[in-house]
Amino acid sequence: MVALIGKATGRVTDFAYGSDVLAPADFDPWPDRQVHLEWGVTGARLAAGRGDAVAVVDVLSFSTTMSIACARDFSCLVYSGREIADMGGPEVAGERLGARPLSKKRGADPGGVSLSPASILRAEPGQRVLFTSLNGAAVVAAASAASALVVAGPRNASAAARALAGLLDVGRARRITVVASGEQWSSVSPGSSGLRPGVEDWLGAGLICRELGALGLLLSTEARIAAAAWTSADDLRDCVSARELMAAGFTEDVNLALTVDADATVPVREPGDPSGRLFVGRSEFV
Repeated sequence: MVALIGKATGRVTDFAYGSDVLAPADFDPWPDRQVHLEWGVTGARLAAGRGDAVAVVDVLSFSTTMSIACARDFSCLVYSGREIADMGGPEVAGERLGARPLSKKRGADPGGVSLSPASILRAEPGQRVLFTSLNGAAVVAAASAASALVVAGPRNASAAARALAGLLDVGRARRITVVASGEQWSSVSPGSSGLRPGVEDWLGAGLICRELGALGLLLSTEARIAAAAWTSADDLRDCVSARELMAAGFTEDVNLALTVDADATVPVREPGDPSGRLFVGRSEFV
């Protein structure tokens, strides 16, 4: 973006000429490190295209809900909202995939399953469920070509790091890109649009990076700074996304999301499943 001052008005005007940084055509923005951190759907798509293993972090609440589900032996099929709409909606998609769709209400009826982690905690274990979300599931869809996919967050940080590091050990990936999913401005400002970088996802991704660094992996600058920023889950209790959930009556969901290493397994995409979107709880990749 180039800013010019109009001679007649003296006002600063932005002209969308594109980037004013003329990097060489062969410039590679991905660093030569074992662990990198990026944002959102575009970051996930680019990482997958490079052959990276991708860890999707959406703390409030997709990652947390998936972590609890897989720890309770759920089989989780993950599709973006757009993909489910293209299949005819949740009920039609669920019937086609042989999976129970999430309730449209976060506050699901007793026995129901929704994006609320608390609903999964109280539901019958071992179900086959169709999962979606505005951010985390969209990032999973964008990373569908990745060599390996994991859903990570504070609840399974140590397990996720060990599983991801194992991928590099066996040569299934050269690098891990941890993707902070972020939020949408529309959630807190109706009518607004675009990605709102969520501090909970940045710090959650930073915790995963910190654990990977502790295992001896080399971190990019982005991963290293996020890792250093993590101090305690309590720091996130007053972030915008947490306050939004608590204001809507979902304090338990926030508490579940911010319980570090509560789950010993991590949602890992099953490599042999024809859908390419089936996640189950594992302590390592298979």
